[in-house]
Amino acid sequence: MGYALFAQRKVVLDGQLNALELQQTQRSNEQYNLATQTLNLNQQLASMQASQSSELADKYEELARASGDEARAQVNAEIRALEEDFQAELDDINREIYQVSVKENTVEMQVKRLDTMVTAVQKELEAVEDAEGQAIDRATPKFKGVS
Repeated sequence: MGYALFAQRKVVLDGQLNALELQQTQRSNEQYNLATQTLNLNQQLASMQASQSSELADKYEELARASGDEARAQVNAEIRALEEDFQAELDDINREIYQVSVKENTVEMQVKRLDTMVTAVQKELEAVEDAEGQAIDRATPKFKGVS
């Protein structure tokens, strides 16, 4: 391989390596954003559950104080409506958490693939540089008595 071909191949490999490293950085940023989103959703879920527990506890106290069948039926209906609303909210947040988790898994697989590709390009670049160095050594005349 001529020196120009070595240089050309090194430029191509350097370009590929730079592009892959940029993609790695982008995917790492995406992983960070998804992890932050998951954390926020989990905090939202915990906050919602605490709020729901408090509201339901208040309704159960109201139920205990209610006198008469009609008042108790009214409070029971309110409790059922609250529980249904809370379950719908819980389902929505869990669905969002699942969707983010799927995205996180996809990005993680992309990062692993990029890591493999970066390693392969780095090895190929090293091989080209080694081959270039060996070609230069072979092409350089050796003088007797010079070490």
